Amino acid sequence: MTIANRAAKKAWRVTAALLPALLVFAPIAASAAPQAEQQPWWATAVIYEIYPRSFQDTNGDGIGDLKGVTQRLDYLEKLGVDAIWLTPFFPSPNKDFGYDVADYTNVSPEYGTMADWDELTREARKRGIRVMVDFVLNHSSDQHAWFKESRSSRNNPKRDWYVWKDPAPDGGPPTNWESIFGGSTWEYDKATGQYYYHVFYKEQPDLNWANPELRKAMHDVVRFWLDHGASGFRLDATPYLFEDPNWPDDPDVKGGPLPGLKPYNSNLPATRAALRDLRKLTDSYPGQRVLLGENAISSIEDLRRIYGANADEINLPMDFLYTGVKSLDAATFKARIDEAHLQLDGLPPVFHFSNHDTSRQWTRFGDGQNDDRIARLTAAMTLTLRGTALMYYGEELGMADLPADLLKDFPLGPKRTVADKRDPERSPMQWTGGDAAGFTTGSPWLPVHPNRSTVNAERQQADSGSMFHWYARLLQLRKNHPALRDGAYVPLQSGNRDVVAYARRTPSGAGVLVLLNMSGQRQQLKITGWTGSAPKAGEIIMQSAPAGAANLYDPVLAPFATQILSIVPENHE
Repeated sequence: MTIANRAAKKAWRVTAALLPALLVFAPIAASAAPQAEQQPWWATAVIYEIYPRSFQDTNGDGIGDLKGVTQRLDYLEKLGVDAIWLTPFFPSPNKDFGYDVADYTNVSPEYGTMADWDELTREARKRGIRVMVDFVLNHSSDQHAWFKESRSSRNNPKRDWYVWKDPAPDGGPPTNWESIFGGSTWEYDKATGQYYYHVFYKEQPDLNWANPELRKAMHDVVRFWLDHGASGFRLDATPYLFEDPNWPDDPDVKGGPLPGLKPYNSNLPATRAALRDLRKLTDSYPGQRVLLGENAISSIEDLRRIYGANADEINLPMDFLYTGVKSLDAATFKARIDEAHLQLDGLPPVFHFSNHDTSRQWTRFGDGQNDDRIARLTAAMTLTLRGTALMYYGEELGMADLPADLLKDFPLGPKRTVADKRDPERSPMQWTGGDAAGFTTGSPWLPVHPNRSTVNAERQQADSGSMFHWYARLLQLRKNHPALRDGAYVPLQSGNRDVVAYARRTPSGAGVLVLLNMSGQRQQLKITGWTGSAPKAGEIIMQSAPAGAANLYDPVLAPFATQILSIVPENHE
């Protein structure tokens, strides 16, 4: 039995009879027998990002580990995710908490061993869950053995594995470029009299992908993890593998594009070629291995190029145009959603909000009064669109960013040597309402959120009207309902600037209508834009607020309400 079929067979179901009045679920007759998989698993997958340091600690040291992920696989299976993406768990000095890699083919002792990794992939496979590795391909740590050799002398065989340049005529940096994390992109090495290049921290020197031996070594890293059961990779910082070989000065350092979008360091043709090579390598393995890519874009045209002219580069480039919407604005979201579905040549979009670098959506969009309804709305939007969806650990519980004053008073130490501006969204997973939220029996590396007594997995799994159950039902719908699994996107108009409306339909005309009121007021709609024969209303499948009968043409929505309705062809009896 394939992973997809096993997961579909074991999809967890919530009965409507158990649910409170504000959370109405109607049965879905069409989802009883899932159709055979018609496209790669990743094209419709829900991928759950885990920050291992904060997910589950099993040895009491206050730092999450790989055994902790394995321990929680049953929970993830119950939730219904298709794959998990683990942020870096490699040996690292933790200047950037794992994104400064000191050994690409090993597990940091604080996270466990290679045996723990092998057990994790083995146990995940039993539950129909794939495991993806976060591959930091642009740079290593300055503590990596490769860089130590590279900086040891100008004649070292690995000197050219990194980017070294002579000083400018005045003795200063070779160019005036600025790092994404601030300051110059160049760091002077007194021992050898040259500068090395780093687009991020100075402790993260850029690898030289123009060097054939370095490229072979990185391909060997890919093979290592694929041979050890990885189903693919989330590629970190993909735009920056190559720089303009002429090394021009920036005519407007403080203006123009942001440091990560400069024409001399972002998405150069050589970078695209290197990504095509990585794609060929992953495609050579069985099991539909996948590349999920971080990128730097400013338009939908930029995003389309990252798939490759022949869809032969990154399988799944993350849509940061959608992610970058910071306020609950229906017109902006509708524009981002429409362009992703209509201007990517049918390739699968990748939608997400929260991650290890980005404020949690509960905090970002919440207004302090309607946070629960708003969180259900953003969840429904991401998970009912066509393509691939990413979730961040704890999102399904409504976890929020840590309060700034709590972090300010939390001491630094061996487990947290630096205070990172991204710490608020990296707090320990809230499993229970206890002091350490069930994350550890020791002292956690970051403080646990004060709301853990009410926002935790134990409590929410026992409450059929909880955020957890809302997410689980959405994942069940996405997997089993023909229109949400395989249906086309229909870009409807709501007749109301505060409401997003769209449909997903199968060739037969059946499907679902999704309505999202992004305002704090009751809204009257006039739905237009149906293609083909006009549909009829079926039933309300899910809703976050009370409403009347299913209405496809002029419904009324309560403040911040979500409605998902079934639709049937006009000639349906």
